[in-house]
Amino acid sequence: MATARTTLVLRLIAGAVLAAVLALPASAGQSASHTVTVRVNAISELTLTGGDTTLTLSTATAGRQPDPATNTDCTLAWTANPTNIRITVATNLVSPTFTLNVVAQSVTGGIAAPEVTLGNTAADLVTGVSRTTGSCTLRYTASATAVQGTGSDVHTVTYTLTAE
Repeated sequence: MATARTTLVLRLIAGAVLAAVLALPASAGQSASHTVTVRVNAISELTLTGGDTTLTLSTATAGRQPDPATNTDCTLAWTANPTNIRITVATNLVSPTFTLNVVAQSVTGGIAAPEVTLGNTAADLVTGVSRTTGSCTLRYTASATAVQGTGSDVHTVTYTLTAE
């Protein structure tokens, strides 16, 4: 009896395996598909870090103009995937009393323009920004002459990513 029972069990197992194998092509033949579109829009992002800055002119050599004050605590970073982009800079002051200059230093992802004397008309700070990420350190320099006296200019400086 043990032989008949073993034979029956083996036949049942073989039948189950055969049924499973025969069922595979029917379920394996099922499929579905659809279209997936990946779209990338123009991206032009710009961020300024370092916070508000105060430049104080407080020293001079006798017989000379006041010593300029400089600051390099601010950085600018950008991501731009269009071509032919530049970064411009402008101040909100129409007629500042004292001179404020800015230059982009250690530029990655673009070409530094020469030092800019800030005015209320946008001027190039970084050119050649094209499909890149980048950053730079901003060096501000404030200067005044003795005849300009004392006081303060408060600038709102705006950086803009724009098409060349």
